[in-house]
Amino acid sequence: FSAAEADAITIAGACSYAVDKAALLTRPSALTAKADGPKVLIVHTHTSEAYTPEPGWEYESSDPLRTGDAQHSVVRLGTRVAELLNAHGIETLHDTALNDYPSYNGAYERMRQTIEGYLAQYPSIEMVLDLHRDAANDPAGMPVAFTAEVDGARCAQLMLVVGSDEGGLTHPDWKENLANALKLQALLNRIAPGLCRDIDLRTERFNQHETPGSLLVEFGCTGNTLAEALRSADYLAQALCAFWDMIEFSEDF
Repeated sequence: FSAAEADAITIAGACSYAVDKAALLTRPSALTAKADGPKVLIVHTHTSEAYTPEPGWEYESSDPLRTGDAQHSVVRLGTRVAELLNAHGIETLHDTALNDYPSYNGAYERMRQTIEGYLAQYPSIEMVLDLHRDAANDPAGMPVAFTAEVDGARCAQLMLVVGSDEGGLTHPDWKENLANALKLQALLNRIAPGLCRDIDLRTERFNQHETPGSLLVEFGCTGNTLAEALRSADYLAQALCAFWDMIEFSEDF
C-alpha cells in the first residue's frame, strides 16, 4: 500500500482522535491466518434490517423496512459474502439468529455474548464482520439511497465503521481495527472505485474489541434495494479475499 492510497481515503465520524492514515495503512497487520479453523465470523447485530422493496423482491415486514425473512434482510448479504469467502478457501462462519426482534434495545450486548460464544468455540477467528444497512430520510421524509455505479451497474455504497475507546469503554487496540479497515478500503478502491463512502470513526465500541479484525459494514441505506446491496456484497467479498491472500502469503502485509 502507498501513502497516496491513504490520502485518497477520508476518515470522518464523531471521534475526535487524530490518526496517521499512511502509517496505519502501511504497517503490517496483526492478523496472521496461521491457526487452523475458521478465520472470519459474519454477524448481524440488527438482523432484521431490510431495503426498499421492488417488484419480485417483496417481503413481509416486521417493522418499516425490517423483516424477519432472512432472504430479504441483511442476512442475505452475509450469506453471499460467506459463500464467496468459503469458496475461496477462507473458512467463514455466519450467524443468522434474529438478534434485534422483538426487542431492538440491548442488541449490541446480546451480540457481544454471541460473538464471545463463537470465539470460545473457535479461537482461530480473527475477524468479525457485523453487516448492517444504514438509515436516513431526505427532507421530504423519503428513504435515502447511497449508490455508486460500478462496471455499469448500480450498487449500494459501502461504509466501513470503526469503533474506538473515546466513549469510555475499554478498547485498547482500536487502531488495529482501523488499520485493517484502511487496508480493506484501499483494496475496495482498487477493485470498485467509488463504491466506498468515507470511513466512519466513532466513539462507540460496537463490540470491536473482541478481535483485531473486527469491522462494521453499512450496505447502502433504506432507499437502496436488496439487489443493489447484493452487487456490493460481491465486491466486498473480492476485497476480503485479496486481504486474506495478502496476509497468508506476505510477511510484510
